[in-house]
Amino acid sequence: MKSENVVGPVLQEEFQTPDCPGPTCKSKICIFMVVRGLLPTLSPPSYGASNTFGPEMWYQRPLSPPKPTEAAAHPAAMEPIPLRSLTLPTSVSVDLSFVGETLRTSLVGDLLLMNPGASFYGESYVELNIIEVSPELSLQLKFQTSKPQGLLFLAAGKNDYCIIELLSGNLWVRVNLGAGEQVLRSEQRLRMDDLVWHLVELYYVKNNLSLVIDKQYETTGQITGGIHNLHFQHGIYIAGHGGLDVPYLDGELPNFRGCMEDVVFNQREILASLRTYPGFKKVYEVSLGCNDEFFAGEDEAINFFSSRSYVTFPEWRVQGEGLLEFALQTGTQQALLLFQSGREGDFAALEIVNGLLKARVGKGKSNTQLSSVSLISDNKWHVIQLKFTGRYLDLMVDEQGVRTLLPLQSKPFVSEGPLFVGGLDKHKGEEVKKLELASVSRKSARGISFKGCLRGLETNSEKRALKNALASKDVAAGCKLQSSDNENLFITTTENLLRSEVPLSTTVPEAGKPFLHHASSYFLSLNNLEVQEGGRVLLEQRHMNVDVASEDLGIYPSQILFKIEEMPLHGFLRKDVSPAQRMEEAFTMLDLGQGKVWYVHDGSEEPRDFFTFSVSSKNKKEMPLYLQGHVPYVFNITVLPVNDPPVLKLPEGNLLLLFENSKKRLTPNIIHVSDPDTDSLSLSFSVLGNFNSDAGFLENTNGPGKAINGFTHGDLRDGNIFYVHRGHRNSRILLRASDGELVSNTVVLRVVAVPWDFEVAVRTGVVVQQGGTVLITQSNLSVEVNGEPHEMETRYALTHPPQFGQIQRQGSRDEWKQVSTFSQRSIDRGRVRYHSTFQELQLENVTDHFKFKVNIEGKISEELTFPITVHWLKFILLKNVPLEVRKIDRQVLNSDHLQAVTEGVDVTQRELHFKLLTPPKKGKLLVGNKVLKTNSVFSQQNIADSKISYEAQERPREDTQDTFRFLIVAKHIESKDYTFRINFEADKTCIVVTNRGLFVKEGEGKLITKSELFAQTLDNQTFQYRITKSPQHGTLKLVNFSDPLGSRDNITAFTDQDIVGERLMYVHDDSETQHDEFLLVASATGPGQKGVVRHLDTEHLSTEIKVAISVELKNDEKPVRVVDKVFHVVRNGQRLLTPADLCYHDPDSDFDDGQLLYTRRGIPNGDLVRATDLSQKLYQFRQEDLREGRVLFRHRGADSARFVLFVTDGVHYTSSLLEVSVSDPYVQIANNTGLVVQRGEDSSLTTTNLSVTTNQDVRTDHEIEFYMLQPPKHGRLLVNHSVSHSFSQHDLKQGHVIYRHDGGGNSDVFNLTVKVKEIYVDVGIYVRIYSESHQHRTQILLIKTLVVEEGKPVKLSSGRLQAVHEDNIPSEAVFTVRIPPMHGYLRKSLPEEGSLSADAKSPLIFTQQDIDDGDILYVQTAPDQQQDHFLLEVVNGFQAVNGIEILVDIVPKRIPLEVQNFTVREGGSKALLEDYLKIPNKYFEGVDCEFVLLKPPKHGYVENSNFPRVKLMKFTRKQVIILS
Repeated sequence: MKSENVVGPVLQEEFQTPDCPGPTCKSKICIFMVVRGLLPTLSPPSYGASNTFGPEMWYQRPLSPPKPTEAAAHPAAMEPIPLRSLTLPTSVSVDLSFVGETLRTSLVGDLLLMNPGASFYGESYVELNIIEVSPELSLQLKFQTSKPQGLLFLAAGKNDYCIIELLSGNLWVRVNLGAGEQVLRSEQRLRMDDLVWHLVELYYVKNNLSLVIDKQYETTGQITGGIHNLHFQHGIYIAGHGGLDVPYLDGELPNFRGCMEDVVFNQREILASLRTYPGFKKVYEVSLGCNDEFFAGEDEAINFFSSRSYVTFPEWRVQGEGLLEFALQTGTQQALLLFQSGREGDFAALEIVNGLLKARVGKGKSNTQLSSVSLISDNKWHVIQLKFTGRYLDLMVDEQGVRTLLPLQSKPFVSEGPLFVGGLDKHKGEEVKKLELASVSRKSARGISFKGCLRGLETNSEKRALKNALASKDVAAGCKLQSSDNENLFITTTENLLRSEVPLSTTVPEAGKPFLHHASSYFLSLNNLEVQEGGRVLLEQRHMNVDVASEDLGIYPSQILFKIEEMPLHGFLRKDVSPAQRMEEAFTMLDLGQGKVWYVHDGSEEPRDFFTFSVSSKNKKEMPLYLQGHVPYVFNITVLPVNDPPVLKLPEGNLLLLFENSKKRLTPNIIHVSDPDTDSLSLSFSVLGNFNSDAGFLENTNGPGKAINGFTHGDLRDGNIFYVHRGHRNSRILLRASDGELVSNTVVLRVVAVPWDFEVAVRTGVVVQQGGTVLITQSNLSVEVNGEPHEMETRYALTHPPQFGQIQRQGSRDEWKQVSTFSQRSIDRGRVRYHSTFQELQLENVTDHFKFKVNIEGKISEELTFPITVHWLKFILLKNVPLEVRKIDRQVLNSDHLQAVTEGVDVTQRELHFKLLTPPKKGKLLVGNKVLKTNSVFSQQNIADSKISYEAQERPREDTQDTFRFLIVAKHIESKDYTFRINFEADKTCIVVTNRGLFVKEGEGKLITKSELFAQTLDNQTFQYRITKSPQHGTLKLVNFSDPLGSRDNITAFTDQDIVGERLMYVHDDSETQHDEFLLVASATGPGQKGVVRHLDTEHLSTEIKVAISVELKNDEKPVRVVDKVFHVVRNGQRLLTPADLCYHDPDSDFDDGQLLYTRRGIPNGDLVRATDLSQKLYQFRQEDLREGRVLFRHRGADSARFVLFVTDGVHYTSSLLEVSVSDPYVQIANNTGLVVQRGEDSSLTTTNLSVTTNQDVRTDHEIEFYMLQPPKHGRLLVNHSVSHSFSQHDLKQGHVIYRHDGGGNSDVFNLTVKVKEIYVDVGIYVRIYSESHQHRTQILLIKTLVVEEGKPVKLSSGRLQAVHEDNIPSEAVFTVRIPPMHGYLRKSLPEEGSLSADAKSPLIFTQQDIDDGDILYVQTAPDQQQDHFLLEVVNGFQAVNGIEILVDIVPKRIPLEVQNFTVREGGSKALLEDYLKIPNKYFEGVDCEFVLLKPPKHGYVENSNFPRVKLMKFTRKQVIILS
C-alpha cells in the first residue's frame, strides 16, 4: 500500500464504489467518516474478525455517495464497517482535505483516542504489581498470533493461580484456588495460531468456571470444596512471567509473540497505558499497535534499524556438519551478525569486523577464525554461506570462498540453544562478552547489533523468516537502505501513536508538501535525537523542521510555537538563556535555529526517551488546522549507553559489630554495590592497604582460615565471605569495587568486637508419632549470645541419648545417620531430626528426651534436657465379623467383616497390614489369585478394595467352622494376635462324594463298599452311576452270591443299592500292573424317601468321579530265558560267562532280574569258577554275578557238551541247558553296516556300524584292537579329535572314532585289521556320501484319485502320481506297496510285449520311471464295489515318505439304487421323493434314467400328479426330482 495518504486514500483503495474508482476521484465524497458520538445507536459486530482499531471506532460507507449533510441526516442509509478492520501502513499522513473543518477536527481527535492494541515480541511482558483478593474472577482479552505456544495471562499467588496459555495451537486454562488444579481447554479442532483475532473470556462465579472463545465456543468446570477466594499475591502478568519463580510454572513455556488488546481483568484495563510506573507497573519491550513483522511473508527481508536489534530463531542444528545461507546489505563496519551456542561452552559466531566478515568456532578464548577476503560494508547486496564440513569450516562471500581446518583434537561442533541473528538479548550478551569477540565490547554487550537488511536466511536448506522467530527487537519487515542511521520518515500523528517507542528508519518522502490537500500532504519532518547517557545535546532545526511557505502565511520563525504537551521521562528540556530554565513548556522555531533548546538526560539506564508536543502559531491571523495546536506529535530520543563506575555503599552504616574471637558473614546488606550497566557477577571487591591483621582477617568459606585481599560480588551474594576476629577489639577495612574498567568510591568499614556470653533461649521440645521423624528446627532449639541471635559456631553434644529413638543428621549425600553431636547451622538448614525407632506396643503414654551440653568457641554450658513427646501407636480392631460361607465358590472378605484402625499415629489403609500367623485349614485365603500362607501380609486397602477372598476346599457335609489367626502391623509395630472365624452352612443339595480308592491284589477281586465309593446329599437323594471309562487292567461286575447266574460282567452302570448291597466288584486281570482306574458320572435320580418332593435344583445334579485302584503285585511268574545261544570257548582255555551268553528275565514287574539265582549241575567238559579265585568252583551264582564278570568257564575235556542250569526267583523254578562249543581261537565280524556321511561333514563309527565276536577270554574292550590297512581316499579317520591309525572296541562304544569327509567323491572305503590277542581278521568299511539335498524328503507333487470301470484296468500314470527329488532321477524314486488294494490288484506290464504279465501281478516295488512309462496298472476285480484304496511308501535312497494313499473310484456296471420305505395314510397319497429312490453315485449325477415297475403295489398304484387316477408302470428320474 502507498504511504502518501493516511485515512482517505487507504479507504479509497480498499473500499471503492462504482462512482469513485480510486484515489484520483477528488470531486465526490467516497468515504464518510462517522466518529464516536455521531451514531450512538450502532453496535459492533461479533468478535473473531481481524481488527486493529478499538471497538468504539466506526466508519460508514454510503450505498451511493451522498453529500456530507445528507449522510449526517440519513445514517440508516449507510453500511457500517469497523475501523478496527483497517491496518495502517508503516508511515502514513492524514489527508482530510475532502471533509469539512469541524469533521476533520473530530476525526483527528478520535484517531488519537483509538485503542490500537499492543505488540509483544517474544520477550515482552507486562507486570502489574498488585495484590488481588476477590471471591470472583472475570477476564477478557483479544489476541492474534501465528505461534502455537505462548503464555497469554497469569494471575500469580503463593498457591492460587490462573494461567491462560497456548499449547500446540489450542487454548488451555489452568486454575487452582486451593482445591486442586482445574483444567479447561478449547476444542482440539479450534486452532488459535491462525493469525486471526480471537476473543477469550474467562469467568469464575460461585465455584463455577466458564471459558468462552469468540462468543461461540464455551467450556465449563466446577471448583470443588466450598467457596474459594482468589489470592494473587504476586500480581498479574500479560504475555510472560517476567522471571517469576513459582513451582506451578513450566520453565519451558515461552512468552507470547503477537498482538493483544482489550485486556480487562476484574474491570481493570491492563493495556490502557504502556508506561512503566515503578513499584506498580512494569512494561518490558512492548509497543503500541500491531506490528507488521507478525504478518511478514516468507521471502520478505528483515530490517535491523537499531543498535540493539536482534532476532532469535530455533536452533541451527549442527552436529559436525551444517549449512547457513543468507544475503545482506549494510554499511556497518563492526557488528555481530549471528551467534549459535553449542554444548560444553562451544560456540559459532559470524561478525563484521572493519567491514570484513569473520567466522569464529571454538570454546571460550580458544577458537578457530576465518575471515573473508572482500568487504561487505558497501551498502550492496552480498550472498553469504557458512558451512561446517567434517573437519573444515568454509566461508563464502559472493562465490568467493575461504576454508580453514578445524583442530584435530577438538570434538565436532554440536549446536544447543536458539540462533541469534543481528544481535543478542541482554542475558546472552553478558555470556558472549566473556568470549572477547571483536564486535562485542567487554564492558557491555549492548549496542553491538547489525544495522541493515537481511533476506533469504536458510539453515540446512530450511527457510527462516520472521514468522519463525522466537523473539525479536527493533526490526521491521521489508527495508530499504538509507543514507544515515538517524534519518526517519516524516512521522505523522497516527504513526506516532502506534509506534511511540520504536522509531522506524525508512525512505524520506518528497519534501515540501504541506499538510492540507491544497498545500500538499506534509509540513513537519522529525529526525531522532541522540544523546549520551547522563549528557546533554542541542535540539536543532534538523531534528524538528516545519516546512511551510511562511511568506505566504505571513508568519515568522519566532511565531511558530512548539508547545510541550508531555515532558520527557528520563530527562528534561532547557532553554539556553540566563538564568537556565528547566522544564520549559514551549519554544519557537527561532529558538531551534539559534541553538537555545537543550535536552538534558538524567543518567538513567533506559535506552530511549520521548516527549509529545503540538505546533501552533502566535500570529493572530487565521492559521491552517495544522498550525492551530490541535494535533500532538511524538519526538523520539535515542540514549547512547555510557559505562558508569560502580557505586559502593554501606546501607547499615560503617560499623561492623561482632563478638570477640568469632566470625561474622558479610552480606549485600552490609556492603552494597550498584552498577546498572554491568552484570553483578562481573563486579569484584578489593581490600585496600594492610589493615590490622592482628585484629582479624577476611576469609572465603571455599578456603577457610586463609586471609583474602579480594572477592567477587557472587561470593558476597552467596554468603561465602566472613570477617574472622582474632585479637584487638577495634580495626577497620577499606573496600573498593570494580567492574573491570572503572573503580568505585572507597568506603571504610569499622570493626568493633564486644565480649559475650550465651544461653539456650529456645528449648521447646518436639512432638512425633511413633515410628516417624520430626525435624529439630531453630524454633525448637536455639542459643542467643548477649540476648541476640548470632553467627558463631554452636555445637550440641549429647550426654544422654534418647531412649526410644535416635538423633540423626543428614549427610552431604542426603543420607541420615545417627550422631552424638550436631551444630546450630545443621539445625538452621533442616538437617537434624529425631527418629522414633521403638517398634513395640507402648501401653502407657511415656515421654522421651535427651540431655546435651552447648559448646560455643570453647565455652560449655551446663547439662540441659530436651523433651520429646511421642504419640504412641495403638491398634483398634473395629470389626471382626465371621464370614458366612454357603457355597464352595469364593467369598469376598471386605471391611464389613474385618476392619482395623490406629490411634496416635496417622496410618493409611495401604500402610495398615495384617500378618497371617496360621492359615485356614478347610480352605484358602487369597489376595487376588495368590494364596496366602504363613507370614503372608495383606493390607486394609486390599480388604477395602474387595481383593481378599476365602475359597473352601470342599463342600461341607455339615455346619462347621474354619479359622485363621493374624496380627496387625503398622510402622514395623505388631499387635497381639487375633482369630478370624469362617462359618460354613452345609448345602443340602450339595453332592458329598466318598472316594477313597481301591486296594486289590494282583489277579484278585475286591468288593466296592459305601466306605470306598459313594455319592449322597443331605436330603438323601438317590444316585445312578454311569461308567464313562472302564478300567484297563480289570473289569467291573455285579455279583449275586445267592444266584450266581444273576451276575453280570463288564457293566456300564450301577446304582446306590448295588453299592449298599455289596454287589459291585472290581476284578483285576492278573497283569503286571500296579495301577488302574475308571471314570464314572454320579447323577441324582430322585428322593430317597417316598412322598418327598424332588427339588428343582437337583434335577440335573451330577458329578464326575475318578476312582483310583492300587494293585499289590504277586510273584506269580516264572523266569523266562531271553538269551539262548551256544557258548563258544577256546579249546583248553577259559572265558567269562556274561549276560550276552546267558540271561533270564522275571515278568513280575517288581522283581530285580539281578537277583535271579542260578544252580548248575555237573559239567562234562569243564567247570564254572570264580573269576577272581580260580580254585573256587561255583555251583550257585546270581545273574548280577554274570553282569559283573565274576563267573569264569574253564574248558577241560570234549569239544562239545551241555549242562543243566536251574533258575529261581525264590518262588518259581525253571531249568534249561547251556551248550558249550569248543574250537581253536577265532575272531569274526558280527556287524558291518558301513557309514552314511553328508558331503564335507563328520560321521561317528560305533559298534552299531562295526562289531566283532570271539571265543577268546576278553575281559575288557581295550583288548579288541583295530588297525588301519588302507586309509580312506576322500576323508580321514579321527580318534579323540586327532588323526590315528588304530583304535579299540572301547573307542567304538564311546563314540570316539570319527570319519571326516573332505568333500570329494560320491563314495569311499577304508580297510581295517581286527586284532584280538594273536588272532587277526580283515574288514573293509564302505562309506556312502550324500549331499545336503538328499536330506530333503521326496516331494509328492501330484496325487489324484483313480477312476476305473468295474472289472477293468487303469494306468497309474504320472498325471495321477508324481514324486520328485532335486538330486534324483525318476528311476531312483522307489515305491513300495505297504497296504495293497482290497478290491483289485496292482500289476506291471511288459514294455516289449505291451501286455500284462502274470508274473507281474501285485508288484510290491516299482519306480517313478515305471509310472512315467505307464507300466503300472490297477486292475479292478471285486464286483459291486464303489471305492478302493492302497498305501505306498517312496524312498530316494536316504529319506522315506510314508502314508501315500491312492484312492480309487469304481464306476459300477449296474446303477446303484437305494430305496427307502415310506408311510401313507389310509386312503391318502404321498409324493415319491428323491430320498425314497436314491442313486448314491456321483458318476450317475445328472443322468436321466427310467424306473420300471416290475411288480406294482397291491393296495394302491403309482400316478402322475398331472394325470390323476392314471396308473403308471414306469416313470423317469426327472419326474421324481421335480416332485422333490
